[in-house]
Amino acid sequence: MNFINKILLFSTSALCFSCGQSGQENKTQNQNIQQQPVVQEKNFSLKLSNLDENSIGKVADKFSLDIIKEKGVDFDSATVNADGKKIAALNSGELSLTIDTKDFRCGIVPLTVQVFKDGKSEYLSASVKLHSDIVPKRKTFKVVKTFNHDNQAYTQGLQYEDGVFYESTGLKKKSSLRKVKPETGEILQSFILEDEYFGEGLTIMDDKLVQLTWQNHKGFVYDKTSFEKIREFDVATEGWGLTYFNDTLYLTDGSENIYFLEKNNFSTVKYVQVYDNLGPVKMLNETEMIDGKLYANIYQSDLIAEIDYHTGKVLSYIELTNLLPQNLRTDNTDVLNGIAYDEKGNRLFVTGKNWPKLFQIQIIDQAK
Repeated sequence: MNFINKILLFSTSALCFSCGQSGQENKTQNQNIQQQPVVQEKNFSLKLSNLDENSIGKVADKFSLDIIKEKGVDFDSATVNADGKKIAALNSGELSLTIDTKDFRCGIVPLTVQVFKDGKSEYLSASVKLHSDIVPKRKTFKVVKTFNHDNQAYTQGLQYEDGVFYESTGLKKKSSLRKVKPETGEILQSFILEDEYFGEGLTIMDDKLVQLTWQNHKGFVYDKTSFEKIREFDVATEGWGLTYFNDTLYLTDGSENIYFLEKNNFSTVKYVQVYDNLGPVKMLNETEMIDGKLYANIYQSDLIAEIDYHTGKVLSYIELTNLLPQNLRTDNTDVLNGIAYDEKGNRLFVTGKNWPKLFQIQIIDQAK
């Protein structure tokens, strides 16, 4: 069983406060996890209290964790862990602990208690589901400059570096990797994927390009200059968006999850779930790291979410409705997708699938 399956299996078998996961490029399965007031284990059990009537909490809430002695058996000591980190130690007779979640991430956070008695131990498990404790800001845009874009390019991933765009396009038998001249939209260089692959997210990693595929569970690494394919790697989930920052790859799969991948062997180190104040934010697609924040298209919408990738909190929503004028739309025009950032010039670019234009935009706060 791989890392991701282990985490999901643990989460769904433990005590949770509602839940859900989904996606279409539709990609992730819905789950409904009901609260159970007591998790039964051998000699002891756990009870969580001080929760609201809907069994939904938010980051910074406090709740009580109680150890119930089902058979009247005492313990010598116990350790309490949240999200794999030790947060408390209890001595014999200490049966209740108030847990402050102000430093917790969003989403389903596993809790474990290891109870020690006469040299033996017993594990108890539960979990909490936490929404974000902030209401995302609402932002809009101003077009700074407009560029030509190939309206046959089903844009999946977009990057900017040294005066050119690198673009990954999708659809079977049409997927490609491209180098594009911004001023004209001219394709300067391309690599056509084999017919079986549906191209997805793209990022620049040092002197290489890394490209995902959708449902093939494969990724490709190319020499950035020659477009020669250097290697392939396995992807445990579906592939949607991909970006690279501080020696780590960040992958989305159409759910609320952001997976952190090791750069050399592409193994999953951990994952964070993206939530706003109302619940999980799904359909996360093309991504870009900008000033230490993760920006992600929300598939089939005109929204880009600005995310604190450490905690999973949505900081703002950027509303891009009517970015592409109606007179430029055809039956072939698809949804917004594609974010690229020119770090040196502090320029943000966005486009969409089969859009005839690519836009440099400035993000502005909505008037209150």
